[in-house]
Amino acid sequence: MRTNFVIAAALALFAACSDTTLPTDEWVRARATGGATLSVTNRGDEPIYVRITDPIVLDFSIGCTPQMCTRISAGQTVRVPYAQIANYDTGDTQAAVHWWVFTDTGATRDTGTLIAEL
Repeated sequence: MRTNFVIAAALALFAACSDTTLPTDEWVRARATGGATLSVTNRGDEPIYVRITDPIVLDFSIGCTPQMCTRISAGQTVRVPYAQIANYDTGDTQAAVHWWVFTDTGATRDTGTLIAEL
């Protein structure tokens, strides 16, 4: 009987500690939505901060703080006009979506980049 209790307790503890969040490479989804806009969705469970640039042009100012980048709450989608993409030129076919997750102290905890087709 004691063995069954220990096994049940261990299984309950394991279930409580398992991470049900998406892998970090799936936290952000970006796609062209017509009207010269890019929709960016935060599929994670906490806020992300994004900066969108032309992926071909090296943007020396790549970096982010919560004060300087666009915040997207968990589950939220924002629409970004192409004209607001850094270094965007009419006719560009891709955009780089750079994203960050910060700790409560403002340190970077996670980051990533995805390339979206325009």
